[in-house]
Amino acid sequence: MPNGSFEEFFKCPGSYNYEITEKFAPGWFSANRGTPDLFNACSKGDAGVPTNWAGFSKAYSGVGYAGIYCYTKNGYREYLQTELIEAMQAGGKYYIEFYYKLSSNSKYSIDRIGLAIADSAKRRKDDFEVYGVPTYELILPAAYTRTTGVWAKCGYTYVAKGGERYITIGNFSNNAKTHTYHIHFSKAKEAMLNTSAYFFIDDVSVRRLDAAPKPEKPLVIAGYPEIKVNEVYVLKNIFFDFDSYRLIGDSFQELDKWIKGIQARPNWNIILTGHTDERGTDDYNLKLSEQRVKAVADYLVEKGVDRERITVRGEGKRKPLSAGKDEAAHALNRRVEIEFVNK
Repeated sequence: MPNGSFEEFFKCPGSYNYEITEKFAPGWFSANRGTPDLFNACSKGDAGVPTNWAGFSKAYSGVGYAGIYCYTKNGYREYLQTELIEAMQAGGKYYIEFYYKLSSNSKYSIDRIGLAIADSAKRRKDDFEVYGVPTYELILPAAYTRTTGVWAKCGYTYVAKGGERYITIGNFSNNAKTHTYHIHFSKAKEAMLNTSAYFFIDDVSVRRLDAAPKPEKPLVIAGYPEIKVNEVYVLKNIFFDFDSYRLIGDSFQELDKWIKGIQARPNWNIILTGHTDERGTDDYNLKLSEQRVKAVADYLVEKGVDRERITVRGEGKRKPLSAGKDEAAHALNRRVEIEFVNK
């Protein structure tokens, strides 16, 4: 949504918008020959915030908002129209929202405001109501309630047909359908406000409710195939002192590579499994494998990995990769394995 809170302007507004042009603020234009207005705290004239020709109001957020006539006795209407940054996707669920407020100098209040969603810009060549049937019309139980004159929200959940990219805001009902209330105590000074309901509009937004998560980039760690869940990888270049569980040498550089991968997948838990070669008793090797794999886990935690994500297991010499008896086979069997699983 471009300029959804009306903070941006082509030039700081000084008073009413007299120009019958399509655009009046960056990203916004009129849907008919009406002239929507812009208000901003930068103004030194009648279009300021919070005080301006239409009344007194702070912005819902920021320092700017727009203004439109949603009812006049002669049928005049103003609308805000914008083109979305990208078109809606077919079947997508979108939430459209904006905040509106009756100006304090309006002599009338009304019971409705709405929005229209379309795949193309529809604009009238006169200054009366557009479309006919809006996509959504918020109709209040009465034209004047306890909350009239305070910022209120108009929100609607919409399932797209595909290709929609224009949103129009205003009153889409004619005078016969629009219920009104005469505010006798209003201090309207501007002549047109004596016969009208004028609304401030702020914080227009559109967000996708069911957006599919962006696919994660493949997890690649130098020296290994693509890392996936539920697959076991043997950590390379992990060394311990002889008959010890103290990490030495290039072990730390190797583990640092894996830490980057672990941090890139916070939704994965880690299983570390330690193994020894066949030399020594079962009990001794089981204990040594548990101590070694714990040393690896401790290093990961020291580097910021949440310990709750890590499970450690010692297998001793029970699961050799090689049945050989030479040093090459022993080196292959002495290992630490890592496996990722979804939380």
